[in-house]
Amino acid sequence: MDGDNLRRWLWTDATASAPNDPAGVLWSVERDHVDSVWREHSQTNVRVLIRNEQRPLDMEVLPRRVDAPSRCTVPELLARHERVLVVGGRGSGKTALIARLAARAAADHRQGTRTLVPFVVLVSLLDDPRLNERAIARLSPIGGVVLLRRALEERRALVLVDGLDEARSGARRLSESVEAFAEAHPGNPIVVTTRPRRTGIPGYTRVELRGFVTATLLPQPGTRVVAAHHFLARRDPGRRTSLIASAIDALLERYAGEEPPPDAILKSLDLRDRRLLFSSIAWHMHSDRLVELPVAPLAALLRWRLDGARWVEGPRLVLCRADEEDDEEDMDEDEDGDRDPHGGPREREAAGDARELGELAQDIDGMVERVIEEIRGHQGLLIERRPGSFSFADLSYQAYLNALDHVRVGALDCLIEARNDPWSHETIVHAAGIPEVDAAAFIRGLLEADRGEAPVATLLAARCAEVAGGRLPPQLRRTIARRLSDVVPPRDPFHVAHLVDDVGEVAGPALIQALSSASPSERAYTAMALGGLCYRPAYGVLVRMAADDSPVNEPIVCWLWDEEQLVKNQVIGCFALLSLFDVALAVPSASTLFQQALERAPRGALDCVYKLIDHRHLTRIRRASEDEPTRDLEAVDVLLAKMRKVLDRKCGPSEWELP
Repeated sequence: MDGDNLRRWLWTDATASAPNDPAGVLWSVERDHVDSVWREHSQTNVRVLIRNEQRPLDMEVLPRRVDAPSRCTVPELLARHERVLVVGGRGSGKTALIARLAARAAADHRQGTRTLVPFVVLVSLLDDPRLNERAIARLSPIGGVVLLRRALEERRALVLVDGLDEARSGARRLSESVEAFAEAHPGNPIVVTTRPRRTGIPGYTRVELRGFVTATLLPQPGTRVVAAHHFLARRDPGRRTSLIASAIDALLERYAGEEPPPDAILKSLDLRDRRLLFSSIAWHMHSDRLVELPVAPLAALLRWRLDGARWVEGPRLVLCRADEEDDEEDMDEDEDGDRDPHGGPREREAAGDARELGELAQDIDGMVERVIEEIRGHQGLLIERRPGSFSFADLSYQAYLNALDHVRVGALDCLIEARNDPWSHETIVHAAGIPEVDAAAFIRGLLEADRGEAPVATLLAARCAEVAGGRLPPQLRRTIARRLSDVVPPRDPFHVAHLVDDVGEVAGPALIQALSSASPSERAYTAMALGGLCYRPAYGVLVRMAADDSPVNEPIVCWLWDEEQLVKNQVIGCFALLSLFDVALAVPSASTLFQQALERAPRGALDCVYKLIDHRHLTRIRRASEDEPTRDLEAVDVLLAKMRKVLDRKCGPSEWELP
C-alpha cells in the first residue's frame, strides 16, 4: 500500500465515527484546540494593527425576523436562533466580531462555564469553496476531524465562518454547502459573515441563507483612532513610548475639544487630571489582569477618584490628590505604603492639603454617570467593546498609563519584582521610556535581579535601553550588550529549547536584532527559536529568511512533531521554511505566509523540507491508532501539496534519499 493510500485508509478508518474515549484522549485534544483558538483570537481582539476606526467588538445588529429582538448583539441573537448570518460593509468589523465570538467561547470553555468548542473558518483560506467536516478540520489542525465530529454529535460545536463573499465565483456553491451543513448538524450554533452582494435587481443588495436569521451590522460611531505607533515604532523602536504618550494625550485632548455638553466633567479637568483619571483605571485593570472592565467596577473606581474633587474658577474641576505630583517636598506619605482597597496608588487625605481649592464637588454619583456617558459618546482612549464592558483601544495604551501611575507613586520596585510575569513586560519597558524615570538606576535594578536560570531581566533591560535613548551611560550599555550576547543568538539545540520553553516571547525582539551579527548556524537556530515561540512580529522575518541561500556548514538539529531530525549541508532558507511549517500548523491563518516563503525559497531548501516532512508524516501515520489519531493529517497534506506544486514549477523534487 503506497503512502497516499495508506493515509486515505487510516484517515477514514480512524475517523469514520467519533471513537470511544476511555482514556480521555479526545479531552486532551479538545483542551489543546481550545487553547490554540484562545491564543490566536484573544490577542487579535486588542492588538490588531488599527488601520480603520477602532470599534467595539460586540456590535449591535438589526435582525430581519419578527420573532427576534429589534436590536441586539450576536450572542443575544444566538440565544434565540442557532443560525445567524451577519451582513456588513467593508471595514464594519465582521472579522473582529468572529474573533471575539471565538475568543469568548474559548475563554468560557477554559473556565468551565460553557462547553461550546469553537471552530473558525476563514473563507479566504479554503482551497475549495465548500463547507464540510474536512474543510473545517483542515483549518483546525490541532483538533482535526475527530474532535469536530465528536463536538457535532454532542451539539457542542460553534462554527464561525468569516467572509462568505470572498468565495467570489464560488459563493453560490459555498452558500449551498453552508445550508446543507447546518441542516445536517442541528443544535450546533453557526455564525456566517459576509458583505452584501447584488441579487440582480439594480441598486439592491441582500444576502440570505435558508434556515438562517439575517442580521445587518449597525454602523458604529467613528473614533478616528489611528495607532501610528504600531507602524512608526518598527523603524525606530526607541520612539515607541514617546509615540504612545503623544497618541494618548491627543485622545485625552478630544474630551475638551469636541463640543461636549455644558455639564461635561472630563472637559472641566485639565490634561494632567484627565491623565491621572485614566491611569488609575489602567492601574486597576493591570492589577486584576483585565483587558475588559465591567461598568460597575469602573463606576466604583471613578467614584473613588472623583471623591473630594473641588470646583475652581473657570469653572474647572481639580482632583483633590492630583497636586501631589508637583509638590513632592510637601508630601508626608505613610511609611507603611498602604494602598487604596480599589487597587489605586497610595494617597494622602484631602484634609492634608493646606491650600483652599474651591467648592467641594457634590453629587458624585451623578458625576460618575456623566463621565461614563462621555466615554461612551467619545470612544477613543477607552472603548465600550460590548454593552457594559470597557477596555482601552490598545493594550499598549493600558500598559503605558499603568507605567505612568507606577512612576507617579514611586512603585518601580514593584515592576522589577514582576519581571518574570509576561503580563507586566510592556509596562516595564514603557516605564524606562518615561522622562521622569532614572532609566539607568531602573535598568541596573533589573540586571541585579536577574539571578535565575531564565535571563528574562537581561532581555527586558535590553528593550528598556532602546526606549531610554541617550540617558544611559556607555558602561551600562556595554554591560547590557555583554550579558545579552550570552543569551542570543542561540548556538545549539539546547539553547533553542531553553529560549522556547523557559524564556518565552520576551526573547523575540532580541532574537530578531541578533540576526544581523549572527553566523549562518546561529541564524539557522534563531529561525527555529522564532518558529517555536510563534512570535507574531517574526513571521515576516521568517518569510524573508526563507530566501537566504547562505550555506550552513555544520549539522543542525531540528524538531518535527517533537522528534529530533539532523539536517546537513543546507542553507538558512531551509530552517526558516521548517519554522514556518510549524507556525502554519499552529496558526492556520499563517498558511498564506508559508506560501509566500515557498515562492522565495531556493529549490534545494524546498526539496529538502518537502522530503523531510513527507517522510516524517508517513511515519506518524503508520504509528497512529484509533485511540491516538493523527490530529493534523489533512492540514499537513494541504501544506505538502503546496510544496509539491511549487516544486513542480521548479523541475520537481529530486530523487528520494532517506533523511
